[in-house]
Parts: sequence; C-alpha cells; structure tokens
Amino acid sequence: MKTELKKELSKISDFENPRISLEQYRTPPALAADLLHTAYMQGDIEGQKVADLGAGTGMLSIGAALLGAEVTAVEKEDDAVRLLHENLEKMNIDIEVIQQDIEDFELDVDTVLMNPPFSHHSDIGLKFWEKALEHSNAVYGISPRGMRERIKDFAGKSSHEVLAVEEFSISLPPSYGFHTEESHETEIDLIITRRKE
Repeated sequence: MKTELKKELSKISDFENPRISLEQYRTPPALAADLLHTAYMQGDIEGQKVADLGAGTGMLSIGAALLGAEVTAVEKEDDAVRLLHENLEKMNIDIEVIQQDIEDFELDVDTVLMNPPFSHHSDIGLKFWEKALEHSNAVYGISPRGMRERIKDFAGKSSHEVLAVEEFSISLPPSYGFHTEESHETEIDLIITRRKE
C-alpha cells in the first residue's frame, strides 16, 4: 500500500516560486507516504475527519483522501491554494479547502496531519501545534529535529500525550535562489500525539 501511495503522491505538482517567508518546502512523497501509512495503521485515517494544517499544494490532504478520510485542507497562501485546487482536479479528488490563517482554525476533527513551516527563528510552528492539540484527538506532525524537546514540552502541557517520535532524514532540493547545494539533508521528526483518555 505504501509504495502505491508514494507513486500516486509523486504526481502532485510543487510550488513554482516558493516563498521563503512562509518556509515553503514540498513534503517529499516518501515521507508523506510513511506518515499516512502510520496514521492509517493506527486507525486515524480511514473513515475519520482529518484536517491538514498548512496544506500547501495538498500532499498530505490528497494522500489522506486516497486512504478514505473526510479531509479538510487549511492553507492561507494564495499560490498554494491555487496549486492545491489544480492538484485536486488533476487527481480527481474532492475535499473541503479552507483558506485561512492558522490562528483562525476552530474545526474539531479526529486527526490532524501537518508539515508546518520549518523555522528555527520563530515560534510559527508552535502555533500549528497549539491548534492541532486543541482541536483533534490525534496529531501526526513533522518538525525539524531541533524543535523536538520544545514540542514534547508543549504537548505535555496540553490534553495530549506524545506516543512516538520517528526520526527521518530528508533531502530537500534547492528551492530558493540562495541555495547553492544540489540538495540539503535535513534531520526531521514525525511526532505523534493522542488525546489522553
């Protein structure tokens, strides 16, 4: 299942002109497939209400829909929303798309999937975690390795508990003009939380 999912997700179009201020990077299809497969096997996808916070071009949203979730994609940036709609049309998938800032998100769902902006210089990622922990029963979130302890501490003060932290190393292509390497290895975590009983 995971191999077929990765193959389908590889068809999704990426940002043409990613915005550095929003830390726009494509979620690699292999990583998305791993995250989605893990959530699916835990019963958090099929037949569940799922929100993708900071949906970007739709990698996690589309994957969740392919696996039988009722998906709401939340994204604020105009170009990303346009590309998201194009990808949904190309993949023949119908999901709800809400264009709004994460601070305005108030929808209660079963599961949140997210790859929030990677930034070591601000707390923008924690705003996504705050909303995810408040409005869902389970969270599958990608974060830079350096944020692990802060997110675990943050989750520990919420109604959730951290179930697992899975380590990944992903190769990010040179998305911006100042990137000089052909690709950059980035250490990340997949952090999984669930609301306490």
